[in-house]
Order: sequence, then C-alpha cells, then structure tokens
Amino acid sequence: MKYVIIGASAAGLAAAEAIRRNDKNGGITVLTEEAYLPYSRPEISYYLKGKVKESDMYLRKASHYKSLNIDIAVSSRVTAIDREKKVVRVGRKSYQYDKLCLCTGSKPFVPPMKNVEGKANALTFLDLASTKEVKRLAGKNTRAVVIGAGLIGMKAAEGLVKVCKSVEVVELATRVLPSILDEASSKQVKKHLESNGIKFHLGTTVTRAVSKGKQITSVVLKDGKKINCDLLILAVGVRPQTELAEKAGLEVNRGIVTDIHTMQTSDKDIYSAGDCCVSEDMLDGSRKIIALWPNAVEQGTVAGTQMAGGELIIDGTYSVNAIDFFGLRICTCGLINAQGDKYSDKIKTDGKSYKRLVFENNRLVGFVLINSSENAGIYTSLIANKVDINTLQKDIMDNPSLFMFDKAIRISKLRGGIQI
Repeated sequence: MKYVIIGASAAGLAAAEAIRRNDKNGGITVLTEEAYLPYSRPEISYYLKGKVKESDMYLRKASHYKSLNIDIAVSSRVTAIDREKKVVRVGRKSYQYDKLCLCTGSKPFVPPMKNVEGKANALTFLDLASTKEVKRLAGKNTRAVVIGAGLIGMKAAEGLVKVCKSVEVVELATRVLPSILDEASSKQVKKHLESNGIKFHLGTTVTRAVSKGKQITSVVLKDGKKINCDLLILAVGVRPQTELAEKAGLEVNRGIVTDIHTMQTSDKDIYSAGDCCVSEDMLDGSRKIIALWPNAVEQGTVAGTQMAGGELIIDGTYSVNAIDFFGLRICTCGLINAQGDKYSDKIKTDGKSYKRLVFENNRLVGFVLINSSENAGIYTSLIANKVDINTLQKDIMDNPSLFMFDKAIRISKLRGGIQI
C-alpha cells in the first residue's frame, strides 16, 4: 500500500503514525509546503517571547521518522490531485497513492482593508515562518497593532508586549476572546490584559493603512481614529484550506465534508482530518470547524487507522481550550454562548476567580473557569459522558469529588444515559 498525506501538522503527523501502527510495511509519504518538520504551532507565541527555542518546538526528532520509514518532504506544495490516476502532483513531481489523507489545515483570513496587502510590515501569526518574521521586526521601539482579539491575536499581543514599545488590539466584536468567553469573564480577562500593557479598541475595525513605500506607518479605524503603527499583525481569524479538495471534486461545505466517525471523504480512498474539515459538535449536533490541536490529533489518528484497515472511530467532538495569559489560567469547554430556554447556568466568583457552568436541562454542556481550573477534568468528563447531574450528591459548584463523579458515571451507565 502507498499512503500519501498532505499536511504535516497535528493531524498529518497523527495520521502517519497511526498508519504505521496498523501497517508495518506500507509506504508513507507526508508532503508539507512548509520548510520545517512537524512542530508545535501552539508554541509559536512562546517562541516569539523567547521562552522556547526553535529546536524545542519540533514534535519528533528526524531520526524518529527514519525509524518508522515515514518520508516527510518539506517545501513541497501540492498543486493538484488526480483522483482517476490516484496521483498527487507537486510541481513536476508526482506521488502515487492507494490511500490519501488531506490535512491541509487552515489559512489566515484577511478582511478587506485599503493599502495593507503586500506591505512588508503587515504579517500574519499562524505558522513558524510568519512568526520568525514578526520576531525579526519587533523591537523596543516598535509600535505594534494587532487586528483580532481571538486566540491567535491575543497570543500574538501577549508575546509582542514583552518586546515592543506599545501593543494595541483592534477587534470588531465588543469583547475579547468572544468565541471562548462569555461577557462577564471577557471583561475580567480584558482588565487583566490591560494591566499587563495591552490597549484595546473594541467594536471597531481597521479600514485602511497609511504607508511610506512598503512600510505601514499608521492605521485608520472605522471612526477615523489613527493609530501609529510599525508592525501590523493580521489575526482576524482563519479559514479552512479546501482548494485542493474542491479542485479534485470532493464534497466541500465550508470545510471538507467527511463521515464524522471515520473521516472518509466523498471519495472512498481519500480521508481528511484537522482544521480543514467539518466536525459535528456532539453537544448540539451542529456541523462546524473545530480548529483545535487535540481535535486534529484525534481525527488524524482515526483517519490513519481507517486508511490502514483499522476500525477506530470518533464518537464525538466538542471544543476545549486551556490557555494562560500573564499567569491568568483560562479553561473553557463546550457550549459557552448557548442560546435558548433549554439552557441555564450557574456562576460563582471569588476575587480573581470565576466559574460558570452551562446546563442543558439536567446535563452539563459547557464551562468557563478562570483561575479555578482544579476540577476542569471532572467537568470535562461530565460533559463528554453526558452524565445526568441529578446523580451527583452535592452541588456541582462545590468541588465535586472523584468518588461522587465515579458514582454518577456508574448510575448514568445503568440508566443507559452514556456509553463507556
């Protein structure tokens, strides 16, 4: 068997290793347009801050791939997939496959702004190459502007504030980290970020840039306000890279469409995993992109196993985030901003800590924990196993013990509420 994987991040690496576990002899080729072996994308902000070296970011040593007979071709941009001939083309080179996996990931979304495209100091912050350029340009006299207060933008801002003269963040939404925080917790996090030197402009956007030649010197907001700028970071969001799949005639609907359990696409010999494909949220049944590292690893593992004839499947997917900003620990999971009468919540605050649990009837479906993550694992398991919280003997807000949790699992299993 000949296996080809396009993309060498979390999903691609997981798929390759899963194939090798299930097929000791098949040929495995991983094609990546990046110039690097698989590395940890979540660590690029720590690299920017100088907390980790580039050599520490690589997920495996080169000898690991050699020992597993996995061929990783760097700087190899795939230009076409010929499904009829079962060939992947990289320029003039071609790679034959029996099974193919698309792990093409996501790309930065850059909204329309005048006089920004092509400027030397307007950069994204999504991969190692762009982060290296950001690090090269950032210095003690740099006035940095970050567009986007989501996870990528805030990690960029956190790294830049350590090395730049000033960091200002522009966000169209009216709060920071809008996709993973509710309104109350967002206010608390914003206050913490401001105390560490980051300035915010919320509910607005950049409409154009002022420049001298290839260098942006300032940006103009929707209300006409001008912000001096030596470095512009474009971190509004990401979009799945589906161009290859679309050109090959695979089913695409926002992301690459797969069987939610096996990761098989509309072509029986092609699979897909990671940020480029659509997932089903097990909590509300919605189909969406869940662009998270653990999700990509799980999907890649399942895709690789299936490609090699194994039977591993995905039972369900949901969003989980665990991040830290200047020592403030944030854990979120599930349906944070759920709407409708069937949802309710409980909130507990104590100084700098914040806990919000979201319920759908008698089931926990989401949480936001700020400086109160000691029970995050238990809450996540309650969500994943769809446990009936009425089986808990104490109030769920009061540090549920492992004994209580295990008992609840057993009772729910007997009632047929969960599958373990």
